[in-house]
Amino acid sequence: MTMTSTAPNPVLEDDFLAARRGDREAFARLVRVTQRMVASVALAVTRDIQLSEDIAQETYLKAWQRLSTMQHAESFLPWLREVTRNRAIDHVRRRGRRELLPGDDDARMADAAHGGPGPDAWLQSGQQSRLLARALDAVPDESREVLLLFYREGRSSRHVAALLGLSDGAVRKRLQRAREVLQSELLAQVGEVARHSAPGLSFATLVVASLGPAEAGAATAATATAGKWALGAIGGAFAAMALVLGAVFWEVRRYVARARNPVERRELLRHGILYAALMASFVGMLAWSKYDQWADATLLAVSAAYALAIIGLAVRRARIHRRHRPGR
Repeated sequence: MTMTSTAPNPVLEDDFLAARRGDREAFARLVRVTQRMVASVALAVTRDIQLSEDIAQETYLKAWQRLSTMQHAESFLPWLREVTRNRAIDHVRRRGRRELLPGDDDARMADAAHGGPGPDAWLQSGQQSRLLARALDAVPDESREVLLLFYREGRSSRHVAALLGLSDGAVRKRLQRAREVLQSELLAQVGEVARHSAPGLSFATLVVASLGPAEAGAATAATATAGKWALGAIGGAFAAMALVLGAVFWEVRRYVARARNPVERRELLRHGILYAALMASFVGMLAWSKYDQWADATLLAVSAAYALAIIGLAVRRARIHRRHRPGR
Protein backbone atom coordinates (compact mmCIF):
# COMPACT_ATOMS: atom_id res chain seq x y z
CA MET A 1 0.00 0.00 0.00
CA THR A 2 1.44 3.40 -1.01
CA MET A 3 1.86 6.02 1.67
CA THR A 4 0.16 9.33 0.91
CA SER A 5 0.91 11.40 3.99
CA THR A 6 3.87 13.71 4.39
CA ALA A 7 6.54 13.24 7.04
CA PRO A 8 6.84 15.76 9.88
CA ASN A 9 8.50 19.06 8.99
CA PRO A 10 12.26 18.52 9.51
CA VAL A 11 12.72 22.16 10.54
CA LEU A 12 12.56 22.24 14.34
CA GLU A 13 10.59 25.08 15.91
CA ASP A 14 13.25 25.68 18.59
CA ASP A 15 16.05 26.02 16.02
CA PHE A 16 13.93 28.33 13.88
CA LEU A 17 13.07 30.62 16.81
CA ALA A 18 16.65 30.64 18.07
CA ALA A 19 17.97 31.48 14.60
CA ARG A 20 15.49 34.35 14.39
CA ARG A 21 17.06 35.74 17.56
CA GLY A 22 20.51 35.59 15.95
CA ASP A 23 21.75 32.19 17.15
CA ARG A 24 24.27 31.12 14.52
CA GLU A 25 24.52 27.55 15.77
CA ALA A 26 20.75 27.16 15.43
CA PHE A 27 20.93 28.58 11.91
CA ALA A 28 23.76 26.15 11.09
CA ARG A 29 21.49 23.30 12.19
CA LEU A 30 18.76 24.61 9.88
CA VAL A 31 21.28 24.68 7.04
CA ARG A 32 22.45 21.12 7.72
CA VAL A 33 18.87 19.84 7.72
CA THR A 34 17.92 21.55 4.47
CA GLN A 35 21.15 21.98 2.48
CA ARG A 36 20.77 18.87 0.34
CA MET A 37 17.23 19.92 -0.56
CA VAL A 38 18.25 23.47 -1.48
CA ALA A 39 21.23 22.32 -3.54
CA SER A 40 19.11 19.66 -5.29
CA VAL A 41 16.41 22.19 -6.20
CA ALA A 42 19.10 24.45 -7.70
CA LEU A 43 20.81 21.53 -9.45
CA ALA A 44 17.54 20.36 -11.02
CA VAL A 45 17.32 23.74 -12.76
CA THR A 46 20.97 24.57 -13.51
CA ARG A 47 22.36 21.04 -14.14
CA ASP A 48 25.62 22.42 -12.71
CA ILE A 49 26.81 21.14 -9.33
CA GLN A 50 29.18 23.99 -8.49
CA LEU A 51 26.65 26.61 -9.55
CA SER A 52 23.93 24.87 -7.53
CA GLU A 53 26.04 25.16 -4.37
CA ASP A 54 26.74 28.83 -5.08
CA ILE A 55 23.00 29.44 -5.44
CA ALA A 56 22.35 27.52 -2.23
CA GLN A 57 24.82 29.72 -0.35
CA GLU A 58 23.20 32.87 -1.77
CA THR A 59 19.80 31.58 -0.68
CA TYR A 60 20.94 30.97 2.91
CA LEU A 61 22.52 34.42 3.13
CA LYS A 62 19.21 35.93 2.12
CA ALA A 63 17.40 33.63 4.57
CA TRP A 64 19.60 34.88 7.42
CA GLN A 65 18.65 38.45 6.56
CA ARG A 66 14.95 37.67 6.21
CA LEU A 67 14.39 35.33 9.15
CA SER A 68 12.92 38.07 11.32
CA THR A 69 10.07 38.51 8.80
CA MET A 70 9.03 34.84 8.99
CA GLN A 71 6.45 34.10 11.63
CA HIS A 72 6.37 30.29 11.68
CA ALA A 73 8.84 27.45 11.16
CA GLU A 74 6.42 25.94 8.64
CA SER A 75 7.05 28.86 6.28
CA PHE A 76 10.83 28.34 6.18
CA LEU A 77 10.99 25.35 3.81
CA PRO A 78 8.49 26.72 1.24
CA TRP A 79 10.36 30.03 1.29
CA LEU A 80 13.70 28.30 0.72
CA ARG A 81 12.33 26.27 -2.21
CA GLU A 82 10.76 29.28 -3.91
CA VAL A 83 13.79 31.55 -3.53
CA THR A 84 16.17 28.79 -4.67
CA ARG A 85 14.14 28.04 -7.81
CA ASN A 86 13.85 31.71 -8.69
CA ARG A 87 17.58 32.31 -8.24
CA ALA A 88 18.46 29.21 -10.26
CA ILE A 89 16.16 30.24 -13.11
CA ASP A 90 17.69 33.71 -13.13
CA HIS A 91 21.22 32.26 -13.27
CA VAL A 92 20.31 30.01 -16.19
CA ARG A 93 18.76 32.89 -18.10
CA ARG A 94 21.76 35.13 -17.53
CA ARG A 95 24.45 32.63 -18.36
CA GLY A 96 22.65 30.35 -20.80
CA ARG A 97 22.80 26.59 -20.79
CA ARG A 98 26.33 25.15 -20.90
CA GLU A 99 27.19 23.09 -23.94
CA LEU A 100 27.60 19.39 -23.27
CA LEU A 101 31.04 18.31 -24.44
CA PRO A 102 31.36 15.04 -26.38
CA GLY A 103 33.77 12.41 -25.23
CA ASP A 104 34.08 9.42 -22.92
CA ASP A 105 31.71 10.75 -20.23
CA ASP A 106 29.94 7.41 -19.84
CA ALA A 107 33.22 5.71 -18.92
CA ARG A 108 34.04 8.42 -16.41
CA MET A 109 30.59 8.12 -14.86
CA ALA A 110 30.98 4.38 -14.56
CA ASP A 111 34.32 4.91 -12.82
CA ALA A 112 32.72 7.33 -10.37
CA ALA A 113 29.85 5.00 -9.67
CA HIS A 114 31.93 1.87 -9.19
CA GLY A 115 34.88 3.30 -7.35
CA GLY A 116 37.28 3.54 -10.34
CA PRO A 117 39.92 6.25 -9.82
CA GLY A 118 38.12 7.56 -6.72
CA PRO A 119 34.85 9.51 -6.70
CA ASP A 120 36.25 12.47 -4.75
CA ALA A 121 39.01 13.03 -7.28
CA TRP A 122 36.62 12.51 -10.16
CA LEU A 123 34.09 14.98 -8.76
CA GLN A 124 36.76 17.68 -8.85
CA SER A 125 37.04 17.38 -12.64
CA GLY A 126 33.70 19.04 -13.41
CA GLN A 127 32.59 16.16 -15.60
CA GLN A 128 29.70 15.25 -13.31
CA SER A 129 27.77 18.42 -14.16
CA ARG A 130 27.77 17.57 -17.86
CA LEU A 131 26.78 14.01 -17.18
CA LEU A 132 23.99 14.95 -14.83
CA ALA A 133 22.78 17.57 -17.32
CA ARG A 134 22.52 14.94 -20.04
CA ALA A 135 20.70 12.49 -17.79
CA LEU A 136 18.39 15.07 -16.22
CA ASP A 137 17.39 16.40 -19.63
CA ALA A 138 15.68 13.06 -20.23
CA VAL A 139 13.82 13.16 -16.90
CA PRO A 140 10.45 14.96 -16.63
CA ASP A 141 10.78 18.40 -15.01
CA GLU A 142 8.74 17.50 -11.95
CA SER A 143 10.86 14.41 -11.27
CA ARG A 144 14.33 15.99 -11.25
CA GLU A 145 14.30 17.44 -7.74
CA VAL A 146 12.81 14.24 -6.37
CA LEU A 147 15.35 12.02 -8.12
CA LEU A 148 18.38 13.99 -6.92
CA LEU A 149 17.14 14.38 -3.36
CA PHE A 150 16.07 10.73 -3.13
CA TYR A 151 19.68 9.58 -3.50
CA ARG A 152 21.09 12.40 -1.40
CA GLU A 153 18.71 11.61 1.46
CA GLY A 154 19.57 7.91 1.68
CA ARG A 155 16.69 6.71 -0.53
CA SER A 156 14.02 7.83 1.95
CA SER A 157 10.91 8.86 0.02
CA ARG A 158 9.23 10.10 3.21
CA HIS A 159 12.12 12.41 4.01
CA VAL A 160 12.11 13.71 0.43
CA ALA A 161 8.37 14.29 0.72
CA ALA A 162 8.81 16.33 3.90
CA LEU A 163 11.57 18.48 2.42
CA LEU A 164 9.75 19.18 -0.85
CA GLY A 165 6.27 19.60 0.65
CA LEU A 166 4.86 16.60 -1.22
CA SER A 167 3.05 13.43 -0.23
CA ASP A 168 4.98 10.20 -0.08
CA GLY A 169 2.78 8.85 -2.87
CA ALA A 170 3.63 11.81 -5.11
CA VAL A 171 7.34 11.28 -4.51
CA ARG A 172 7.07 7.61 -5.45
CA LYS A 173 5.16 8.42 -8.64
CA ARG A 174 7.75 10.98 -9.73
CA LEU A 175 10.55 8.53 -9.01
CA GLN A 176 8.79 5.94 -11.12
CA ARG A 177 8.58 8.39 -14.04
CA ALA A 178 12.33 8.97 -13.77
CA ARG A 179 13.01 5.22 -13.71
CA GLU A 180 10.89 4.76 -16.81
CA VAL A 181 13.11 7.04 -18.91
CA LEU A 182 16.53 6.12 -17.51
CA GLN A 183 18.08 2.69 -17.92
CA SER A 184 18.83 0.96 -14.63
CA GLU A 185 22.61 1.22 -15.06
CA LEU A 186 22.49 4.92 -15.87
CA LEU A 187 20.04 5.50 -13.02
CA ALA A 188 22.45 3.87 -10.58
CA GLN A 189 25.31 5.99 -11.88
CA VAL A 190 23.29 9.19 -11.60
CA GLY A 191 22.32 8.24 -8.06
CA GLU A 192 25.93 7.62 -7.10
CA VAL A 193 27.10 10.92 -8.55
CA ALA A 194 24.22 12.76 -6.86
CA ARG A 195 25.14 11.18 -3.53
CA HIS A 196 28.85 11.99 -3.79
CA SER A 197 28.20 15.58 -4.92
CA ALA A 198 25.77 16.45 -2.11
CA PRO A 199 26.88 19.31 0.20
CA GLY A 200 28.72 17.99 3.24
CA LEU A 201 29.29 19.19 6.79
CA SER A 202 31.71 21.85 5.61
CA PHE A 203 28.97 23.55 3.59
CA ALA A 204 27.04 24.71 6.68
CA THR A 205 30.30 25.91 8.23
CA LEU A 206 31.05 27.92 5.10
CA VAL A 207 27.56 29.46 5.09
CA VAL A 208 27.77 30.53 8.72
CA ALA A 209 31.28 31.91 8.22
CA SER A 210 30.00 34.10 5.38
CA LEU A 211 27.27 35.73 7.48
CA GLY A 212 29.49 38.58 8.65
CA PRO A 213 30.55 39.62 12.17
CA ALA A 214 29.41 37.18 14.83
CA GLU A 215 27.70 39.87 16.88
CA ALA A 216 25.44 40.76 13.98
CA GLY A 217 22.64 38.25 14.51
CA ALA A 218 19.81 37.48 12.13
CA ALA A 219 17.48 40.02 13.70
CA THR A 220 20.18 42.70 13.67
CA ALA A 221 21.06 41.96 10.06
CA ALA A 222 17.43 42.02 9.04
CA THR A 223 16.84 45.28 10.88
CA ALA A 224 19.88 46.89 9.30
CA THR A 225 18.85 45.70 5.86
CA ALA A 226 15.31 46.94 6.35
CA GLY A 227 16.59 50.27 7.65
CA LYS A 228 18.87 50.84 4.69
CA TRP A 229 16.11 49.89 2.31
CA ALA A 230 13.64 52.16 4.12
CA LEU A 231 16.01 55.15 3.90
CA GLY A 232 17.17 54.41 0.37
CA ALA A 233 14.80 52.38 -1.77
CA ILE A 234 11.59 53.55 -0.11
CA GLY A 235 12.73 57.17 -0.30
CA GLY A 236 13.55 56.74 -3.97
CA ALA A 237 10.23 55.00 -4.58
CA PHE A 238 8.29 57.85 -2.98
CA ALA A 239 10.22 60.38 -5.03
CA ALA A 240 9.47 58.45 -8.22
CA MET A 241 5.85 58.07 -7.15
CA ALA A 242 5.57 61.83 -6.60
CA LEU A 243 6.91 62.51 -10.09
CA VAL A 244 4.54 60.00 -11.64
CA LEU A 245 1.54 61.39 -9.77
CA GLY A 246 2.54 64.90 -10.80
CA ALA A 247 2.63 63.86 -14.45
CA VAL A 248 -0.72 62.06 -14.09
CA PHE A 249 -2.27 65.13 -12.42
CA TRP A 250 -1.08 67.36 -15.27
CA GLU A 251 -2.49 64.97 -17.88
CA VAL A 252 -5.84 64.51 -16.09
CA ARG A 253 -6.21 68.26 -15.59
CA ARG A 254 -5.62 68.83 -19.29
CA TYR A 255 -8.27 66.43 -20.58
CA VAL A 256 -10.79 67.28 -17.84
CA ALA A 257 -10.52 70.93 -18.90
CA ARG A 258 -11.74 69.88 -22.34
CA ALA A 259 -14.85 68.18 -20.96
CA ARG A 260 -18.00 69.25 -22.78
CA ASN A 261 -20.42 68.93 -19.85
CA PRO A 262 -20.51 68.24 -16.08
CA VAL A 263 -21.28 64.54 -16.58
CA GLU A 264 -18.22 64.03 -18.78
CA ARG A 265 -16.11 65.99 -16.27
CA ARG A 266 -17.17 63.71 -13.38
CA GLU A 267 -16.49 60.57 -15.42
CA LEU A 268 -13.06 61.85 -16.42
CA LEU A 269 -12.22 62.76 -12.83
CA ARG A 270 -13.14 59.25 -11.64
CA HIS A 271 -11.09 57.85 -14.50
CA GLY A 272 -8.15 60.09 -13.51
CA ILE A 273 -8.25 58.93 -9.89
CA LEU A 274 -8.20 55.30 -11.00
CA TYR A 275 -5.35 56.04 -13.41
CA ALA A 276 -3.30 57.76 -10.68
CA ALA A 277 -3.84 54.87 -8.27
CA LEU A 278 -2.75 52.37 -10.92
CA MET A 279 0.41 54.28 -11.78
CA ALA A 280 1.31 54.78 -8.10
CA SER A 281 0.88 51.07 -7.40
CA PHE A 282 3.03 50.28 -10.44
CA VAL A 283 5.91 52.34 -9.03
CA GLY A 284 5.43 50.68 -5.64
CA MET A 285 5.47 47.25 -7.27
CA LEU A 286 8.76 48.00 -9.04
CA ALA A 287 10.35 49.11 -5.76
CA TRP A 288 9.10 46.05 -3.90
CA SER A 289 10.22 43.67 -6.65
CA LYS A 290 13.79 44.93 -6.27
CA TYR A 291 13.70 44.64 -2.48
CA ASP A 292 12.17 41.15 -2.57
CA GLN A 293 14.43 40.09 -5.47
CA TRP A 294 11.65 38.85 -7.73
CA ALA A 295 12.53 36.49 -10.53
CA ASP A 296 12.69 38.10 -13.96
CA ALA A 297 9.73 36.04 -15.15
CA THR A 298 7.58 37.23 -12.23
CA LEU A 299 8.48 40.87 -12.79
CA LEU A 300 7.75 40.61 -16.52
CA ALA A 301 4.39 38.94 -15.91
CA VAL A 302 3.26 41.55 -13.38
CA SER A 303 4.52 44.41 -15.58
CA ALA A 304 2.59 42.96 -18.54
CA ALA A 305 -0.57 42.89 -16.42
CA TYR A 306 -0.07 46.56 -15.52
CA ALA A 307 0.52 47.41 -19.19
CA LEU A 308 -2.78 45.77 -20.15
CA ALA A 309 -4.57 47.67 -17.38
CA ILE A 310 -3.09 50.99 -18.56
CA ILE A 311 -4.15 50.24 -22.14
CA GLY A 312 -7.62 49.39 -20.88
CA LEU A 313 -7.88 52.74 -19.09
CA ALA A 314 -6.78 54.57 -22.23
CA VAL A 315 -9.51 52.82 -24.23
CA ARG A 316 -12.06 53.70 -21.54
CA ARG A 317 -11.09 57.36 -21.64
CA ALA A 318 -11.49 57.42 -25.42
CA ARG A 319 -14.96 55.94 -25.05
CA ILE A 320 -15.90 58.60 -22.51
CA HIS A 321 -14.91 61.30 -24.99
CA ARG A 322 -16.82 59.67 -27.84
CA ARG A 323 -19.94 59.22 -25.71
CA HIS A 324 -20.13 62.93 -24.97
CA ARG A 325 -19.48 64.25 -28.46
CA PRO A 326 -22.06 66.75 -29.71
CA GLY A 327 -24.91 65.05 -31.53
CA ARG A 328 -24.59 61.71 -29.72
